[in-house]
Formats: sequence, structure tokens, C-alpha cells
Amino acid sequence: MAPFMIGISADTDADRKLLKEAGIRWMRVDFPFPFEDRLNGKLSAKYLETKTQVQSLVSDGIGVMGITPLFGYGNWEPGPDGELRLTWHGRTPSYMGTLGTEPFNRNYFELCKFLARDLRGIVGIWQILNELEIPQFAGPLDLRQASDLILWCARGYKEIDPSLQLGANPAGEIKAYYLYGYLYRNGDPLDYCGADGYYGTWHPGGAETWDARIPELHAMTGKKVLLNEWGFSSVGAVMSREEHETGKHVCALKKWHYGWGSGHNPQGQADFVATVFDIIRKHREILLGSFFYRWNDQPVCAQCHQPDCPAETGWGIVDVSYKPKPAYQAFKEGVRRLGLL
Repeated sequence: MAPFMIGISADTDADRKLLKEAGIRWMRVDFPFPFEDRLNGKLSAKYLETKTQVQSLVSDGIGVMGITPLFGYGNWEPGPDGELRLTWHGRTPSYMGTLGTEPFNRNYFELCKFLARDLRGIVGIWQILNELEIPQFAGPLDLRQASDLILWCARGYKEIDPSLQLGANPAGEIKAYYLYGYLYRNGDPLDYCGADGYYGTWHPGGAETWDARIPELHAMTGKKVLLNEWGFSSVGAVMSREEHETGKHVCALKKWHYGWGSGHNPQGQADFVATVFDIIRKHREILLGSFFYRWNDQPVCAQCHQPDCPAETGWGIVDVSYKPKPAYQAFKEGVRRLGLL
């Protein structure tokens, strides 16, 4: 089992000196589909570039948690009436087959076997796909199909390298509990219980919500818990009650559903980080580690592509110019209090 991990979601060209000064020794990295035109065929330039970047990180003392290639993504885009709608964009190569079918799952099984072989000694821990109880990432898959695909992937990795540490990362949605219940009773090829949660932004609650959720997930699955994603946006107003009741997405109103503490501002974010680190310290014995979302602020929202939308722009502990925010210092102090810096 890997040592306690302090990681972050970041681009592979992030300032490694600044990362290490905050006690960050792990990075969460998306891997693209590795083949150009057929399964186990010629490797794509994008995959080879990612592999080179990851090898450089590992050589520099930064461990990598790989994310299995994602098969699509939903963006919030205007419909004919101008209202934003979740629009699915599949990005699976044609050689993988039709999503949701057994041939597709078998091809993913083979793809994961390749990744296990090709990245042996480089990537020792994997997050299998991403938040597959959420339509934005699951696309046309239902919960049963999503769960089965995760298990196919896990068994592919394990067939080649049983030492790999594997898990999935359901988010703080009610439907996530279907995945937890299904995944940890079907052959159990998973090694850790992954969890995402954005309390006080996407989800109700706040930093303190992790205090109950971590032991709950550990008791439910019998596995150590890995916080694959957690964070708090430093920008954005909160919807009024009337706005919240419309059911409109954050990208539509450019406001958060929920707030916490002093609000979505740099100090509020720092307070959130400090509180969660206190909870991590409390539950350290049942945790595998923590990956914060994310390293740097973004100039435009990844979901609706607008610069004034808080949904994806203010999550970093450094700003768009890579200048540390108050949350950077709170993060660093949290790692120090864990005895890891």
C-alpha cells in the first residue's frame, strides 16, 4: 500500500518547486487513449507526450495517480431557445466500439492491461474513470453499466499487475451510493474507496461534512478512503432561494447553489482548507491520502467556456498567474500539522 499521499489536480507543467514547498508530492493526471487507429496498435503522440511528462514528474520525486482515459464529457451549451443544456461530447476512438456494450467493456479491459504493462514502475495507483454517477461524465451509461465498466477496467489492470492500487471516485451525490454498494461486493478488485465532494459549492454542507463522510465510507466498504477531489471555490455569489428553486445550473446563473463560512472569497477558501485538514488529521488512520482540486485558477469555465462563471474558475490555491492565494498557506500549514512537511 502506498504511503499517505498529499496530492493535487494540476497540469503536468505546474511549478514543481512551489508544489513541493506546500508539501505536495503527488499529482493526479488524466491519460488519453493510447492508440491511434486500433487497439494495441500504433501509440498516439498525445499518449507518448503524457508518458514522458509523467516520467519526468516521477524522476523529480512527484508520484502520479493516473486517471483511466475518459470516454466523453458534457458541456453546458445554449439550446435553440438560448437556455443552457447539458450537451454530451463523446471522445472514444471508433476502435473501442459502442459505449455500454460488452465488446466495449472487453476493449477497455484490454486497454487497461496495456496501461498496466506500459506504465509499470511509473504509475502505481489509478483512479478508474471519473464520477460515473453524474451524467456529465457518464453520458449515456446507466448506473449498472457504469459500475460494470469500472470493474472490467479494474480486472484488466490487476491481471497484469496485482500490486496496482485501484479505486473509483463517486462524488457526493445520492446516486454515488449505488456505485459504492455495487463495486465493493462484486469480486472486489478495488483497493481503496475513492470519494469526491464539493460541500458548500455543488453540494449542501461544508468542510465539516467530511468529518462524517470519511468514517461512513470506510465502514461501508472496509477500505481506506482516498479523497480524490475536494475543494472550495474562492469566487462566486450564492443563489437566492428563488434562484435555487429554479433548478438552473451554476453556469446558467453564474452563482453557486451553496455557500459556507465567510463565503466564496480567498479567505473563505483558506478557512475551508484549514478545516478539512483538521478533519484529515483526525481520520488519518483510515485515509489513504488526499488530492485537492485544484492547483491553479482557470481563465474560463471548462463547462460553459465563460470567463465570469464561477463553476470552474476559482478553485486553485494559486491564481491564474500562479501567485499563491491565502489557501496556499493554509494548505501548507495543514500538511505541516500532519507531520509531512
